[in-house]
Amino acid sequence: MRLSSTLGFGLTLVGALAVGACSSSNGNPVDSGSDTGAPADTSTAINVAVSGTAAPHPLTTPVGMNPATDFSELQVAVVDPAVVIANPSAPPLAGGPLNTMPANCGASGCAWSFDSVDISKISLGLVGIVDDTRTTNKLWVRTGTGAGAASFITMEKTTKAPITDRRLFAVSKNTEAALAMFAAVVLQDPSIVPGSLEARGFMLATVVGKLSEGAAPVAGAMITPLNDSRTNVIYPNATFTGVGTTTAAHGTVLVVPKMAADAGTPTSIVASWMVTPPSGDSRTWANLTAGTSPGTAFVLLFAANE
Repeated sequence: MRLSSTLGFGLTLVGALAVGACSSSNGNPVDSGSDTGAPADTSTAINVAVSGTAAPHPLTTPVGMNPATDFSELQVAVVDPAVVIANPSAPPLAGGPLNTMPANCGASGCAWSFDSVDISKISLGLVGIVDDTRTTNKLWVRTGTGAGAASFITMEKTTKAPITDRRLFAVSKNTEAALAMFAAVVLQDPSIVPGSLEARGFMLATVVGKLSEGAAPVAGAMITPLNDSRTNVIYPNATFTGVGTTTAAHGTVLVVPKMAADAGTPTSIVASWMVTPPSGDSRTWANLTAGTSPGTAFVLLFAANE
């Protein structure tokens, strides 16, 4: 299947996502949504420092605005996903304007930090949010990135060590529009137009190798929602000019919620996701709990178990 070449995709840019995963501290999978099976914690406040960087998603340069450098008027926050799924307007655990002064921004993005984040009641994991605060002509889609899996947060509740090097990404409005055009052709759904994916909520997932080995994107993998058929899982080819049945060399998957004509208002979809390794690959990946939320793009990294 051939599509328009509008979505020409540079593998080195997906490598930026892998670098973000590789440089994350404190184990695996810490930048990958939430893994399943960790118990809820209802103890009193447990405050830890959380810091990292925020940057445009690597897809923004080849398929979105050019240049993708206007990161002004953005807000960064960390949230408990269980809370914001139930109430999208709930206040974050911590948040504030992103400092985009040149002295605060480098090759990996603009630095952010919060001195005290209460993680005591987190059960699904920690998510970082980058949001455009413009009231009109927004440049960026509200974008969430997994910033600490449930098992990692459970460990943090005991150690209270600073959570560092959380890499957050923002998807541009132009990138969303290009991905919507791509999805409309792939799914043969003319109702998908620029803005549709943002309205439904969508996920950009990348399967990568072990953090200790550089977290290179993995070709030939599949991601599958367990016991959930509410999403379309699209495997773009290496140049985003067509689709396959497994990940291409960039390891990236586009997840689009299904919408019936009479579905009404989009709702959040949360599912447990399983990675099927490429044929002959002995590595394993943890099942992660993640999904889509209306008005939000979600960036998810599946890192192989160490």
